[in-house]
Amino acid sequence: MKKTLLLSLILIAIVSISNAQRRVILHNNGNASVFTTIPDAINAAAAGDTLYLSSGNYIGNIHINKDITIFGAGHHPTTTSATGITEISGTIYLRAGVTLGKLSGLYCDHIDMSYYNANDITGYTIQRCNTGGITLPGGITFTNSFLVSECVIRGTVNINNCTTYVFEKNIFGSYIQNAKYGLFSNNVLLEGTGYLCYSCSECTFENNIIQYTGTNTGYLLRSSNNVTLYNNLIICDYDYQANPIADNTFTSNQTVATADATGVFVNWDGTTTEYSYDFDFHLKSPYDAINGEDGTQIGIYGTKDNLDNPTPYKDNCAPVIPLIEEKTISRKTNTDGDLPIQFKVSAQNR
Repeated sequence: MKKTLLLSLILIAIVSISNAQRRVILHNNGNASVFTTIPDAINAAAAGDTLYLSSGNYIGNIHINKDITIFGAGHHPTTTSATGITEISGTIYLRAGVTLGKLSGLYCDHIDMSYYNANDITGYTIQRCNTGGITLPGGITFTNSFLVSECVIRGTVNINNCTTYVFEKNIFGSYIQNAKYGLFSNNVLLEGTGYLCYSCSECTFENNIIQYTGTNTGYLLRSSNNVTLYNNLIICDYDYQANPIADNTFTSNQTVATADATGVFVNWDGTTTEYSYDFDFHLKSPYDAINGEDGTQIGIYGTKDNLDNPTPYKDNCAPVIPLIEEKTISRKTNTDGDLPIQFKVSAQNR
């Protein structure tokens, strides 16, 4: 009974008929409560709770200071055609009090941990979000990995000299700065004329597709040292594998001339760095045959889990909650005074 009620409330949370009807469902120890604002739901939450946000535009910054999971309805048009996206018109701040948690299925201006003033955070996951940028706290070592996966990151990522983090299967529209002792794997990095790294050291880029069209060849790794690039496909008119940047390591990378850039992905114009949902970053032949050491291809459609199952980028970016594919809401009540509502829902196994 509780599971049925919770599913019903989640459906209410995901679907919003208008912005005036935004809802936040707080799931706590098998019980569910309904709130009209995110701050009210966070204030009522305890460590380990989950918040489900309806579609709609939530205006204002959000401050999280507890170990909670937050799911939105998603940000991709194919996922949210029946519901609309969950958008935060503001910055999501992670504050002291957070040690673990997760954000998924949100579109937001920025995710910022720079005001985090404690050292007890052990790890965090940001998955399948579309964000204007990410800023990590200054100099923290995550005892469990900080994971950013399957996100669209429109702006700059500032690692702030944190250590022990992983960015995998993301689409970057700008550069990375102050990265240290971390891993960037199986991403698409559309750097254009900017740079891949600024002021980075001791970090590794492997199995990525990197676009760089800047005229200053050294700016790919600007003011950076001891950065390792391994088994990447670099779209550029300069061969970094044959002529590596001093004080950095380039191993087994391949180069594609910018004139041939349109032949790398199924749908991309070869120059645009601003992400569009119309892009298709599946690799064309022969690039789809370039594999990492796990036997899966480079780029966002590679990687495996611990059980050796393929875990490619999920095209519709749907969070791991029931996906509403269709909805029908009657304009009037029936003879019994009930408002007929029909949903077509599919389960998400990952």
